[in-house]
Amino acid sequence: MRGTMQRRLTAGILLLCLCTGCGRARQTGTPVASLGTETIELEEAVFYTRMLQEQWETAYLETYGEKMWQQEPKFGEGEEKPETMEEALKQDVMNTLTEIHLLCAHTEEYDAELTKEEKDFVSRRAEAFMRDNTPAVLEAAGATKETVEQFLLYNEQAAKTAERLKENCKPEISEEEARVGKLTYCLFATTGTFDAEGNQTPFTEEELLKIQKDAEQFAVRAGELKDITAAGAEISHTVIDVYFNDFTDGGAHELVAQTARELKVGDVSGVIEAQEGYYIVQRVSEYDETATRDRIEELEFLAREEYCAQMVAAWREETPLEIITEVWDTVHMDVLLTEP
Repeated sequence: MRGTMQRRLTAGILLLCLCTGCGRARQTGTPVASLGTETIELEEAVFYTRMLQEQWETAYLETYGEKMWQQEPKFGEGEEKPETMEEALKQDVMNTLTEIHLLCAHTEEYDAELTKEEKDFVSRRAEAFMRDNTPAVLEAAGATKETVEQFLLYNEQAAKTAERLKENCKPEISEEEARVGKLTYCLFATTGTFDAEGNQTPFTEEELLKIQKDAEQFAVRAGELKDITAAGAEISHTVIDVYFNDFTDGGAHELVAQTARELKVGDVSGVIEAQEGYYIVQRVSEYDETATRDRIEELEFLAREEYCAQMVAAWREETPLEIITEVWDTVHMDVLLTEP
């Protein structure tokens, strides 16, 4: 949930001087925070808050209910854990504004100014933004075609600077480090059935016993064939391929991956009991060339992302954010922007 919520909207908001490279002179709105010598304005922060509010309500209103903004979030820990969803959203807004601001402040340093073609594309996106959002949301955010275009430009500028920053990172990932093998597993689920609305109907005891028996028979047949995929085709049961090694489960259940590590190549496991059902797994290969190449690319991507995050974190330490609490405290999610 947290990762989803922290995905950046396409309308980042940031007040920058011309010298930062974003190409906008300072406005004279209400200050809500400062970042070094720069000011973040309340009007911009409110715009970003309302855009994010609509996204969160669309995604999580059903989970939290109409009083969602007063509910305790189901994420976060430690001293900085927000007490309400409203507080969590406002933390994300300020964190995002800070990141965008700092990236834009280094635009010239990384030669990341937007081209005319890129600016024209942003202008078309702004027009689409005004068409696609409801009048209620646009009014709550104080959005106009001009301001939306400016905010999108800041976001695009920050994104381009981040990409140039990542280009400075040249990770060296060896094939041995990225080496992955292949496992294939199937699951006999015991969690029940679900209708179109997501309502669950648990299995009966009789049904659960049959599922267990089917899993045991499948394990025996897969072992006889020495091919779990062939067994799945024989009885029309879905099997899933996963690429893994000693350091990554590849998205498989940890019990499945651990069992596969203990098998010899080609061997099929017995039944593995887990909370969601019964697994059977086969260790198909020790090394998969194509998947290893893909893993190298994935690790390089992650290394560049981490490099960028570390640089931004260092800039944040050098230029701490100072929030004007009495101003920021006036922003609330008192009214839902989406229909219950």
